[in-house]
Amino acid sequence: GLTAVMDAASIALVQSTFQTVAPSADRLARLFYDRLFELDWSLHSMFPEDLVSQREKLIDEPHHYDLVLDALLHAMTSCAPDAMTPDAIAAWRRAYHLIAETMMHGATHGPSAPSRAG
Repeated sequence: GLTAVMDAASIALVQSTFQTVAPSADRLARLFYDRLFELDWSLHSMFPEDLVSQREKLIDEPHHYDLVLDALLHAMTSCAPDAMTPDAIAAWRRAYHLIAETMMHGATHGPSAPSRAG
């Protein structure tokens, strides 16, 4: 089953910080990809020149998930430093890990959703 859990406070923090950075979406995307390619240039080949047309080929290997999280938090913190408090960063980490676990489960077991115990 999934180990990442999102409580109501974490969900609210992710939603509010997303609203804070939404007006800076272009800058956020540029910072995200700049940081991701700084961490691992080989990932650049997985993306089209026009990043707007990015498709479902982001992550090939499990360690790429950590690089994507690093790039995401870097971009979010750069775009909204006051909003990205330690609690907000922790909430984004939880949200990201939930998504990553689901994606890795799907890559391993096919498109069915993982079951949640309890």
